[in-house]
Amino acid sequence: MRPTVPLIIAAVIGITAGVAVAVRGPGSPEMADADAALAPLQAKMLNTVVLPEDFRAVPAFSLQGVDGGTLQQDFLDDRWTMAFFGYTHCPDVCPITLQVMKEVVASLEASDVEPMQVAFFTVDPVRDTTERMREYVGFFDEQFVGVTGEADAVQALTRSLGIVSAFTAVEGRPGEYLVDHTASMLLIDPQRRVRAKFNAPHEADTITSDYVALREALG
Repeated sequence: MRPTVPLIIAAVIGITAGVAVAVRGPGSPEMADADAALAPLQAKMLNTVVLPEDFRAVPAFSLQGVDGGTLQQDFLDDRWTMAFFGYTHCPDVCPITLQVMKEVVASLEASDVEPMQVAFFTVDPVRDTTERMREYVGFFDEQFVGVTGEADAVQALTRSLGIVSAFTAVEGRPGEYLVDHTASMLLIDPQRRVRAKFNAPHEADTITSDYVALREALG
């Protein structure tokens, strides 16, 4: 177990440990109807939670791409996007997940299925500069979209999407810290609606199967 001491900085919002909380109250007629409509599709899922179309939408934002230019919410338009939130100093979950997504995209392309756009949003914008993100994301796939920006703007987006991140200092290493963060991925539709939560652990075959079933059902 690594020795750590807590930093003052912590963000605990919305989807705790990757569990989605719907805006509508449990037991409401709207929730019951949505659950019933999605039940057949949900039954096909291996490790994914299907969400109703009005569950949550991506808000307007202004961040930065790996080229240093402004990146806004419209890069999500007209395509399906798998959004993953992490950081480049992550020792395990992030590099494993991005490698898995590289395999998923390759598998979909080999099957003549339109792959999703993969977007890696940092939760650690202080260290994850555009140059750092370009090098890191490009190592896995140059087509993956790396997203960073000002800390306030990054936190506003993660908060709106219910993403958890908590910073912990590494004992004996001044200035170094780790970030615990939501490991689930969010599938966003071409209208910027969050339609599914892909749970960890992430495996290429499982993600591919669930994505294909989702696309067949949702378009």
